[in-house]
Amino acid sequence: MYRLWYNAHMDAITLAAVRRELEETLTGGRVQTVLQPDASSLALEIFRDGQRRWLLLSADVRAPRVHLLAERARRGVEKDSPFLLLARKRLRGARLARIIQPGWERLLYHVFRHPAYGVATLAAEVMGRWSNLALNDGQGDVLASLRHFEPNERARRIVRPGHPYQPPPPQRGKLPLDIVREEDAARLLHQTPAGVPLWKALAGSLAGLGPLAARELVHRATGDAQADVTHPNLSPESLMTALDWFRSLPQQGGWAPTIALDEEDRPVAFAPYALTHLGRLRYEASISEAAQIYYGAMLGADSYAGRRRQVMALIDEARKKLLARRASLGDQAVGEEDVARLRSYGEWILAYAWKIRPGDAELLAETGEEILRIPLDPTLSPSENAQAYFARYRKAKRAAENVPQLLAQADRDLAWLEQLASDAGLADNAPQLEEIRATLLDSGLVTEPKGKRSRLPRAHPIRVTTPEGCEVIIGRNAVQNERVTWKIAGPEDIWLHAQGVPGSHVVIRAEGGDVPEEVILRAAGWAAWRSQARRDANVPVIVTRRKHLRKIRSGRPGQVRVLQHRTVMARPEKPPEDSGQRSESGGLKNLN
Repeated sequence: MYRLWYNAHMDAITLAAVRRELEETLTGGRVQTVLQPDASSLALEIFRDGQRRWLLLSADVRAPRVHLLAERARRGVEKDSPFLLLARKRLRGARLARIIQPGWERLLYHVFRHPAYGVATLAAEVMGRWSNLALNDGQGDVLASLRHFEPNERARRIVRPGHPYQPPPPQRGKLPLDIVREEDAARLLHQTPAGVPLWKALAGSLAGLGPLAARELVHRATGDAQADVTHPNLSPESLMTALDWFRSLPQQGGWAPTIALDEEDRPVAFAPYALTHLGRLRYEASISEAAQIYYGAMLGADSYAGRRRQVMALIDEARKKLLARRASLGDQAVGEEDVARLRSYGEWILAYAWKIRPGDAELLAETGEEILRIPLDPTLSPSENAQAYFARYRKAKRAAENVPQLLAQADRDLAWLEQLASDAGLADNAPQLEEIRATLLDSGLVTEPKGKRSRLPRAHPIRVTTPEGCEVIIGRNAVQNERVTWKIAGPEDIWLHAQGVPGSHVVIRAEGGDVPEEVILRAAGWAAWRSQARRDANVPVIVTRRKHLRKIRSGRPGQVRVLQHRTVMARPEKPPEDSGQRSESGGLKNLN
């Protein structure tokens, strides 16, 4: 039986406890060493009061976090990344001046002062699949970041070097926790339907409150973490009492770092307060100790860490090349007005050739509407100047026609690399990682390193037969997604994919017949698990027939366009092949 993890991401209250601990142990300390334990993390050795302590800041989408380490961090990347090089330059020798947490946000700003380079701020955004580390200068511009968010339709904001740092946008439609009053609590209870667990309403309505904390609040207010609004112990007053206790913790510092344990004494959750609704508890000396124990148990030892790092390094190399190419294409882009102006300059030069004298550097041309000032090359004749403008016009016209298509292709390739990165993070054996590596090398986005490719057995898609007798096929990576969708699935088969994030293509063999809704919901949970959003509580999943898909022209393996679909909300759940047992579909709801 697989473990139920209650909090894969640090919430705002946990980060508040971390901030207090770091202020007490690290503020004023000097950074001695900067390294990367893995491609998604940064570790700082900070010396203060005669002690060396290691601070880990991780943007790993599986478990983003900030906490102290009990042992020295070890370098885990084969080649120094640009982010590491710049962080090392700006932070080594700097002193940690202060740590800021804006409101009830999953965000910590670490402000450093360097004797040579001045102020730099390291922002740790602990936000699930949007997690990131950004190093900013004293003026608030981004110096470097682990992940770049480019200006396109998918980006919620722009994060790239040289651009002003934009904090993550606030949670829309949610009431900030620190301004909730009794009348707000009464209105929330009135608007929540009977039968809906109150913790879900709280987590969905109040900013800075995660599912784990919401269940604890409901338990403290009613004695039952799963209570709904009909519970006899529930009232606006009892809810406000629990809320007042919770939001007073950052000011009063009444921390009680706790780990919740399952029946076999394995960690399943942690928090900076007693998790009374989970029962089996163990108290730790600090929130960092609790975090390290929890994440160590959750992530475990990665038997394929070295091979996984090699694949991720290739993906990062391809991403850098694409971003550089995209920037270059942006420089080449020419507007229609600029293209037309080049042609008109050439025509006006020919029209006024009689007026141009040898050595002239400019032509003043009367157009009837305005006087154009046309730069000339004084070493060329009028005809040669005109032909030079016509040549620039033809080049600009080709660029205007081709650059948008090339930019679109670069964006598709960047999205495909995000898919491969997600595939590599989810891969659980060597053949799967090698298939991803071979796919990337075959794409031509990177060149093959010296040495022969590994000859490992070919990985295969996951195949599951549900209790209802339906066959479900799940691609493990982009290549398998291509095969599952276009080689295995028929036009009438059901196709599922987590919405808006990289993930597996999931197919239910229907052969034109109807598929029970419980099978669709169960497969949606598997699609959510096999996606970049697997640590979210609920994930929107696309459901459609394979016949409503189209291949993207010039797209990479696994990239499709969906013509029509419906959406279901699914709780991520391991497919039986991963968990070793058949899965139940609880926790899903249908949204037509």
